[in-house]
This record gives sequence, C-alpha cells and structure tokens, in this order.
Amino acid sequence: MAEDAKQEKEILAELKKDFPLTKESIKEVDFKHFPSFHRSNNFRITYAWRFTDFSPRAYFAKYRNSYKVNTAAQQTDQHELPATATHKFAGIYIKFDYVMPDFIIRANTQGDKFLNLYFPNVVKVKSIPAFNHKYILESLDAATIEQVIGQDIFAMLMNEQDLNIEVKDNKCLIFGLTPFSYEYCKTLILLAQELIKRNLESNIPVEEPTNTSNLLF
Repeated sequence: MAEDAKQEKEILAELKKDFPLTKESIKEVDFKHFPSFHRSNNFRITYAWRFTDFSPRAYFAKYRNSYKVNTAAQQTDQHELPATATHKFAGIYIKFDYVMPDFIIRANTQGDKFLNLYFPNVVKVKSIPAFNHKYILESLDAATIEQVIGQDIFAMLMNEQDLNIEVKDNKCLIFGLTPFSYEYCKTLILLAQELIKRNLESNIPVEEPTNTSNLLF
C-alpha cells in the first residue's frame, strides 16, 4: 500500500509539471450527472484538481470504483455473484462555456453488436468507419454530431480500448477502466483539451440557471 501511494504521488507530480493543477473541492466534480458512468458501492472520489490554464472549468479527479471481471455467462454456478475488482482511476470533468450537444461514446460490446439494429440513437461515424466496430456513438443530433466532435477525437479513441465520453447539459465526463497511470491520465487530458478546443469554436454561450429564490412576486 505504501508503495502504491508513493507511485501515485510520483504520477501526480509528473502530471502537475505537464498540466498545471490546483487543489479543488471534490464537491465541484459531479459524476452522478452522467447515466453512462456506473458507480459501485465502493465508488468514492478521493481527490480533485482544477486545470489552471484551461479556459472553461475543467477538473482532474482521482476516484475508487469497482467493476465486474466476469459475466453471468462465464459463471459455473448460477448462484455465484460476478467477481469484481476495485481500483483507483482518473477522470476528467468539464463545465463547458459554450453549448455542446449531448452525446455518449462508449465501447462497442458483443451485446451491443447483437442489438445494434434496435438502437435508434446510434450514429455511424463516416470519416473513420473502423470506429463503429470499436465504439458506439449515441446522439439525438445525428446530422451534425460527427462534425461537432471532430475527426481528431475519433482518431485518438482508436488507439485506446475502453475510453468513455459523455456530454450532458453542457457538462462532460471522460473516464475508462484502465487503472491510474501517467500515460492513461495524459490521454484523458489530451482528449479533454481537444473537446474544449472544439467547444470554443461554438458561438452560443451556456446560459446559467436563473436563481429565482429571492424574486418577489
């Protein structure tokens, strides 16, 4: 455990040299906002940092979570619960300055491939056809979402196995199932930078909710 903690500190030190970070309250990071992110009973955000040189509010979070390492089909005993593994992970949480259409990018599982014909919100990426075999893109904005996201992001994802991106209500979560490491954290950050760049090209500012609690009627 002491060796793991030392390694994590070394990883964070390297990240802070490459990407300026300042300590932030974990209350600023809201994973509950994203339906595609599964929070196990062991889920807990342990630390959060804000990127000081990103123009929108973007946060780097370290968290603990569990996931299944075998499926029901692989079980020999129908009463046996699926085995789980608990690890420390990294995620990027972004509050965009400009309007960003809702979408989800997630790994294309065998079950998804079987049911693909029944998914009304699946969008086929035309610029990189191989992307559709590896990932699923879901969006109600099928006509323009590929242009909004940009080909560079699809190309970056092709080099990874389990990355997930969800944008909902102009907020974004980037995460995966690879345990905490420098190279993986760097990949998440580079994806965040590219998404932020794409968002800055928009000219529709996000309207903050109006606080009506103090209005007199």
